[in-house]
Amino acid sequence: MQKKESFLVPFKTQNLIFRDLTMDDKNDIYCLYSDPNVLMLDQSEPFKDLLEAEELVRNFKESNQSYTSISWGIELKETNKIIGTCGFKKWDRLSQHAEIGGNISSKEWGKGFGKETLMFLMEYGFTKMYLNKIYAYTNVKNRSVIKLMNKNGFLQEGILREHQFLGEEYNDVLVFSILKKEYNQGQNLFRK
Repeated sequence: MQKKESFLVPFKTQNLIFRDLTMDDKNDIYCLYSDPNVLMLDQSEPFKDLLEAEELVRNFKESNQSYTSISWGIELKETNKIIGTCGFKKWDRLSQHAEIGGNISSKEWGKGFGKETLMFLMEYGFTKMYLNKIYAYTNVKNRSVIKLMNKNGFLQEGILREHQFLGEEYNDVLVFSILKKEYNQGQNLFRK
């Protein structure tokens, strides 16, 4: 079995660095998770203070010590600031599948960073974790994520009806997935 530490080394793509969070990132994490736009389709309350950001950094570090999840901060090369988080959870090593997820600062929306993150997660999941399947859940109102999934080879597997309670109403959640045999690697995203 591979050592867990090998999953936490920084990985670089064209514009982004995917790396372990440190306490030096707490201000960026606070900005990200206190932004109501980022959390509007999530079941989370916006952070109220830096202590919550510190707790999230600690939680990411703890989850990275397990063998069921991997979490990264998303650093923008241009600014050396954390603009998001992403990762895998519910990693089933026997059946070789895991769920992906992430958040990107609303100030960075529309710049292609969501696609760059998704491409990183797919390549990492299929080539480093040896997954057979990557899946994701998203609120039916999250049009940008639905479009991103559809454009990048994910298929909608189903609908979890009235699965998420948000804004005083129940919302459907869509389930998307892509199999290793459906994945077209294209270019090697990992840069030194």
